[in-house]
Amino acid sequence: MALGLAACSQQADDHDLDFPVDHGPDGKSDTLGRRLAGIPHDYEAADLDEEELVGNMGRRRAVAWQTVCRVLDPVPLLGLAESAQEHEEIELPEGEVPKVSRYQTWYGMDDFKRMFQRLYSGLEPNGRAARVAFTDEAIDEAVIWNMKSLDRSSRWPLERYINYVRELGICPADLSDEACISLAQQRFGGAVGGNARILYSPAVVDHALRNYGKILECLDDLDSVSLGQEPTQSDNFSLCFEKEFPINGVLVKAQWMRADFGRDVPTYDTDGEAMAALLGGSANWGEDGDRRTDPTPDEIVTIRLHNGDTYRLVGLHIMTKELRHWQWITLWWSDKPETDFGADRPNVMARQLDPVWQNYKMCVVDGFTEKDPAPSSHYPQLPSLAAAIDSTSGGVDSPTWCSNPYIEHGRNNARTNCVGCHQHAGSTVVRDTDGDGTLDPLDLEAVIEDELHFPQAGRLQIRELFPADYLYSFNRVDDFSGVINSEVSFFDGTDADAVGPRVDAILALDGTEEAGAAWFAQSCEACHGPTGEGNGFAPNLYTRVPNRDDRSILQTLIAGRGGMPAWGETFNDQQIADLLAFLRATFGTNDD
Repeated sequence: MALGLAACSQQADDHDLDFPVDHGPDGKSDTLGRRLAGIPHDYEAADLDEEELVGNMGRRRAVAWQTVCRVLDPVPLLGLAESAQEHEEIELPEGEVPKVSRYQTWYGMDDFKRMFQRLYSGLEPNGRAARVAFTDEAIDEAVIWNMKSLDRSSRWPLERYINYVRELGICPADLSDEACISLAQQRFGGAVGGNARILYSPAVVDHALRNYGKILECLDDLDSVSLGQEPTQSDNFSLCFEKEFPINGVLVKAQWMRADFGRDVPTYDTDGEAMAALLGGSANWGEDGDRRTDPTPDEIVTIRLHNGDTYRLVGLHIMTKELRHWQWITLWWSDKPETDFGADRPNVMARQLDPVWQNYKMCVVDGFTEKDPAPSSHYPQLPSLAAAIDSTSGGVDSPTWCSNPYIEHGRNNARTNCVGCHQHAGSTVVRDTDGDGTLDPLDLEAVIEDELHFPQAGRLQIRELFPADYLYSFNRVDDFSGVINSEVSFFDGTDADAVGPRVDAILALDGTEEAGAAWFAQSCEACHGPTGEGNGFAPNLYTRVPNRDDRSILQTLIAGRGGMPAWGETFNDQQIADLLAFLRATFGTNDD
């Protein structure tokens, strides 16, 4: 019995519960799932025309359904297929490799953390100090190593793995094909997903790994990035990446609700009348919904963890870099799936995807403002969808709308469009609203609540520089930068011990400011500038020097750091002591 369906065609017809955690005996949640999934399946990006999509709602929604189709494509479990070849004990049902939705094979943050640790620890101390880029070969090796990490774990014995695989896809004889597919989906979903509420296409993780040095470099500057700051490159509006994400970069955020102990699901009406009343009133989806329902696994994507806990997928955010400012799609479950935002669901989804996906509605935005003068006019034969679009659209050049009742949070949460809030991804500050001379911290709740400073529930574009290229996972939620910084800080401390004796010797010397000025002019001005304010490549020393103690500065001078070269073999101890004296006298002291 084949447990997968045909690959999804790229052509289509014209509250707050954390993701389930199943830590297992060793505290890890998904080494077993990664071994089953194997190497993640890449996302096949489409060549999209942003100008066309922002000006045509009909085309925009048709393309969005195609994107959904590609993200949900049934794909084989490559790791399981490989294991079946390696171990005779593993028998696949009728020789077929079970399939799951493409996004379920993608990476969670634990995958990224394991691979980064593997790559960074594999560098030599000088390479770590210089933040050298990982080679293609090293990244390829880390991908394979991560996929096979189960094979090296004594806490996941092979016998347990084989027993689990035997269960996967083996269904009672009296189950129909569809019921068997559903059962396989339930058994597998918890294994691959682990505790990852957010999954990343391989291109996203690869991009973050390759840009770790740039990410570290930008962290000290985030607190000074104001709303009005302009990008320095016309082809890169990010601050923390050497270039923007590639077009096959995709992020999927899943919202799960517990289904055990008689729990039901709040259900929301999204027809024209309901949306007009909602947006004209509180604009708050609320936690109770318009009614409560108890959908079966045939009606809603359902997973069961190894410990028996059961969860339902109520919402799915999909953001793809196929457009420069990303394509923003969200799916939500509905007990009236054929109406309004589900009325134009293409027939290809029914033919080629698990039938359960027929119960999800969809909205999409491809920009901050609406450029289609009559967005509902594309649906004369679908009056419920036309009415829903009319109720959420304010006309040409008005803010776009797209909101998921199961995912959006905070007051005014129904009046959002995804892209408006995500423009602040990576940001730590906004404007100086209290007039104290310093930029105020970014409060995410304020983005949709503070109409004075974030008009139209934060939907309008108010930035030109996007520090993390719209990816909130950069320094919130999964926190790519935090994972990198933590690992690097550990090795910085370890590697610093190697130059510790020399640092102690230099600290015991008396440096001469005048001599240090000469060394600075000779070797440092080229990057930091004659006044030390930086030149776009090297940082402003008036900002950096006061924030570091003498020992940290000496370690950087001797061993290098990021783009800063190592000067330990160029200068002797006295010359470095002189340079330190000049830096302190010129750019400030550390008060700690």
